[in-house]
This record gives sequence, C-alpha cells and structure tokens, in this order.
Amino acid sequence: MVDALDEAHRVLAPNGTLVDARPDSRVFARVRRAATRRVIGFVSTQRDTKTDDSLADRAVRIAVRRALFRSVRRGRFWHALPFSDAADLQGYLDDHARFSRRVRWSVSPSSRSGALLFDRAIRFEILSRRQVPSTNEVSHTAS
Repeated sequence: MVDALDEAHRVLAPNGTLVDARPDSRVFARVRRAATRRVIGFVSTQRDTKTDDSLADRAVRIAVRRALFRSVRRGRFWHALPFSDAADLQGYLDDHARFSRRVRWSVSPSSRSGALLFDRAIRFEILSRRQVPSTNEVSHTAS
C-alpha cells in the first residue's frame, strides 16, 4: 500500500485528489430486516483481513505524515447488499474471504425469515496531493 500511495503521489497533479475507500473492519457488518430496517444480527471480519486493513490504515497515516498528501475529509458510510433470505446471506458469507462465516443473530430463528439487508462499513478518506520539494530545491533554500 505504501508503494501504491507513492505511485499515486507521483502521477497526481499538485493539489490533485485521491479518494481512498476500503472496507472498515473496525466495526461489525450489520444484518437488517429489509422491511423494517431493524438490526437483527452482526458479522465480524476475519482476523487476517483485520491485519491487512490495519496495515493499510498505517500506510495512509505514513503518507500523510511524510507530507505526500493532506487529509481533506474522512468518514464512514454503509453499503447495503440485499438478500432474499438468511440462506441466501449464508451462501454469500460461505464464499467470502473477508467476513466470518457466521452471523451473530440477536433474534430467534423464527424471526429471521424474509428479505435481509447486509450492511458493510466502508471507510473513506479524501486526500489532496502536496508538492514535496526536491532535494535540489531544499539545498537551494538552505544556502
């Protein structure tokens, strides 16, 4: 990720904008009943993926600390994926490398029928490219 940010800095024009958006493993994904929008379960992120995400977070912090980019705005939004029922959702989780294979339900099995929404948290940060002085510019200003 550090190399990718270095490359993004190289190709962006001064004050160009980079939008970093990726899944947010710091919060659980939510399972909601589609009809009422009520949260009825949670899904965690797998451990290896959490490690990858924290390394990506660190890479962005390093790029900002190195003054390659200035953070303009950051936040989180929720991306809802519809499923026809709990079995359909389970099929998705069984094939997914990011999420745990198990929903932590907060309702009884009889209350899990019907259409569901699976909300994934997405972190974003809008970064503006800073002009980093070259070594020649630094030596001229120092004399």
